[in-house]
Amino acid sequence: MIGWLKNLLGGGAAVGRLSPAEAYEKARAGAIILDVRTPLERKEGKIPGSQALPLDKLASEWEKLPKDKEIICQCRSGARSAQAARFLAAKGYKVYNLVGGLEAWKQHKLPVK
Repeated sequence: MIGWLKNLLGGGAAVGRLSPAEAYEKARAGAIILDVRTPLERKEGKIPGSQALPLDKLASEWEKLPKDKEIICQCRSGARSAQAARFLAAKGYKVYNLVGGLEAWKQHKLPVK
């Protein structure tokens, strides 16, 4: 893909994809689960220990995130978190997207608070 087009479409930086089980293990090993849903969505249920940073605030607050930890982006279904993951990867973070989001996490019977 042409460089400028790749940048325009958000391509370029590598983003890993994790299943809920893989994300759970990475989080247990110290990775941050970054919940990019709205505060209202988080009130309905969240992954214990996850950190909130709504997608609409990511562009202005991303620098608060530690560069020395892996980050797993998470939303309800995996679409918004994929956007967040691409954004953070372009900023130099080691980042993953939780495939299927919180819905897949729940289907795998992993903890929700």
